[in-house]
Amino acid sequence: MYDGAVDARRREHFLRSIGLGLAVLGLGTIGYMVIEGEGFLNSFYMTAITVTTVGFREAFPLSPAGQAFTVLLAFGGIGVILLIATEAARAILDTDISRIIGLRRDLSMIKKMNGHIVVCGYGRMGRAVVDVLRDRGIAFAVVELKLERCRELEEARLPVVRGDATHEDILRDAGVEHAKTLIACLADDAHNVYSVLIARQLNPAITIIARAVEDGAEKRLELAGADRVLNPYRAGGTRLALTALKPAVTDFVEASLMGSSMELELAEVKVHPSSDLVGKTLAGAGVRQRFGIIVVALKHGDTNIFNPGPNERIEAGDVLVALGPINALEGIEKATQ
Repeated sequence: MYDGAVDARRREHFLRSIGLGLAVLGLGTIGYMVIEGEGFLNSFYMTAITVTTVGFREAFPLSPAGQAFTVLLAFGGIGVILLIATEAARAILDTDISRIIGLRRDLSMIKKMNGHIVVCGYGRMGRAVVDVLRDRGIAFAVVELKLERCRELEEARLPVVRGDATHEDILRDAGVEHAKTLIACLADDAHNVYSVLIARQLNPAITIIARAVEDGAEKRLELAGADRVLNPYRAGGTRLALTALKPAVTDFVEASLMGSSMELELAEVKVHPSSDLVGKTLAGAGVRQRFGIIVVALKHGDTNIFNPGPNERIEAGDVLVALGPINALEGIEKATQ
């Protein structure tokens, strides 16, 4: 991790030491010009070889006063050089140590995560994914290869693993083995396929969502093990068309999915075996009356039932797609545990 205040203070100390060094050169040059009556160039040359202790012969004969001044200037120059070297070394070492400690802290924190989301790639698509997850308070870890992007995530204090998402050890570091979901949004389909294959091998139960870059890549990603594949260009084109044809519907769906002042959301809720809703119909469970929500769809295994009737039975493992206020959705989530 990076601390902006520490960086600024370290930079200030280093610049101050450089300024002190320039001041010594200036004072030495002026001193020789005054004491020995020499010109600027000879005085500056004499100051430079004295401060740096290079051992060249004197540029001009020194008077007793000039000799005394030279001794003082030599000791002062050595001190300034040591100060500049110390500040430079401290800046380099502190940065490296802070980075190493920060990365180790990130890895330690990621290893403790369970049921989180792993985002592979922090390009334009990955950045948008991270923004949504961060706004929603969802636990996630990012896998990114480029150093500058990793530093950006570190500065934002977001968990990141630097490395190639097509390598097994990197995905292990990101906690894929105990993650809930992996989102593969790397720059090309080949890398996405490799990351999907490895993630599926490490965690057969993980849900994998992949980005397809080229047309026709959807099938390859599904064969590799992706549960869902999205083509952002096709999805973007569809959204533009629907916005033109049905702007009110698009605005409503976008507001319910992404959150807005309506405080209305679409959510999917999984019914656990311990829930008191198991075995009851939608009417018998009083879902609408108890929680004030509308069940838009009911998913039985691989079967999706849209606009389910009141006599539709709720079973363990079903997923309810519900529409309602945020607090009402929190209520149904607790009841399905």
